[in-house]
Amino acid sequence: MTHTAASFTPESTRAALESACGTLGLDPCGAELVRMGENAMYRLPGVGVMVRIGRSVAAIRKEVDVARWLANHRFPAARLADGFEQPLTVMGFPVSFWEYIHESTEPVDLADLGCILRSLHDLPPSRTFTLPAFSPMPKVRARLDSMRVSEVVTTEDFDFLYRRYEELEQSFTLLDFSLPQGPIHGDAHNGNLLRDASSGVVRLIDFEDFAWGPREWDAAVAAVRHSVFGWVERDEYSKYVASYGWDALTWDGFPVLRAIRELNMTTWLMQLVGQSAEIDAEVRQRLCDLRDYDSPRNWGAF
Repeated sequence: MTHTAASFTPESTRAALESACGTLGLDPCGAELVRMGENAMYRLPGVGVMVRIGRSVAAIRKEVDVARWLANHRFPAARLADGFEQPLTVMGFPVSFWEYIHESTEPVDLADLGCILRSLHDLPPSRTFTLPAFSPMPKVRARLDSMRVSEVVTTEDFDFLYRRYEELEQSFTLLDFSLPQGPIHGDAHNGNLLRDASSGVVRLIDFEDFAWGPREWDAAVAAVRHSVFGWVERDEYSKYVASYGWDALTWDGFPVLRAIRELNMTTWLMQLVGQSAEIDAEVRQRLCDLRDYDSPRNWGAF
């Protein structure tokens, strides 16, 4: 089962949180909604646990498998909370429980990201489960199918997005990858790293998009954030390339990966239409920009 934007709300996920906590004997009082996006993240301050409520049972089961695999290799990453059956399904929502990472005031940088990715890409495959084959746009069509025409996203916009999806799907199949395939994170940016205040170790989080596929996909995320959005300065990007060991901007297939990431990012944000005027305006801007590859991408980070 996969929940749509209409059924996946702060109200419905909080109800699932309270039910899951009741099942396990945890106190949900004071639970803080940390993030509402593809998943709902709630912090339980009294017990040092982060609760992750997802849209897809299969996705959260994969996250649990990945977490155990990484832990077996002592890889610096988020850890499942001990003592709980993982995952639960409550009110139709998949729920998992994680150790809360107290974040350091010392920020992570792109050199940290490069090192983490290099180590991740060098890991051997798990012997206990198989990562799914990578798909560059696994959620785009389902997102579009579940959304409704509105003042923000028009019928013409939906027609364009469906065409764009089909064009990019075909373009991806024609790419000639230069790196060997292996385990990839799927959404490798600094927002999915946390520096643990207790140890100073940088930990990888958010395992929903893990797959077996082209390492170029992970390596290109920072390249997009630098060359397209201007979210990363040149010197930061140079340190990232030095720590990872390969520059996606030198690869002929980069423009296709860039376009796919832009479509993924836009349809992700479209799920939040109606929650604020800021989000609605950002979605309208992105839809306009997607129609012109060369237009500046003055996109906000959400």
